[in-house]
Amino acid sequence: MVRFAGMLALWWVLTEGEAGALLFGVPTALGVTVLSFRLFAPGRYRIRPGQLPRFLVFFVTRSMAAGLDVARRLLLPSLPVAPGILTLPSRLPAGGPRWLLANVLSLLPGTLSVRLHEHDLELHCLDLDMPVAASLRDAERHIALLFGLPGEWP
Repeated sequence: MVRFAGMLALWWVLTEGEAGALLFGVPTALGVTVLSFRLFAPGRYRIRPGQLPRFLVFFVTRSMAAGLDVARRLLLPSLPVAPGILTLPSRLPAGGPRWLLANVLSLLPGTLSVRLHEHDLELHCLDLDMPVAASLRDAERHIALLFGLPGEWP
């Protein structure tokens, strides 16, 4: 019901609250909800709504920093670039937390997730001299808090 309500709310926002659009929106939202359960079955990890603002601040600020970093490198070609592939282990559990980590890292400065394999995350880095491992650990910590995962997250 929560997914369906979310899909219906999204439809309502996209159609600017037009009542006539609900005639098509309700069955569409229901179909998308069913499809979402087939593609993304509910996992055992749930996002903690109280932690969402903290995560969003982290995500938005880092995404903006990534955009500025890329713009700076485009405008100043003299800046160092040492691209390469880096494989780092993730301490997050499989499923939603690790999937979110791979997607978040793609939007952080200088990294793009290439492959998620078992516990390892393969990243394409714009500059291998950047502190990519530290960025990964920071993102893991924020995601662990978001999902309320137990343990120490430095």
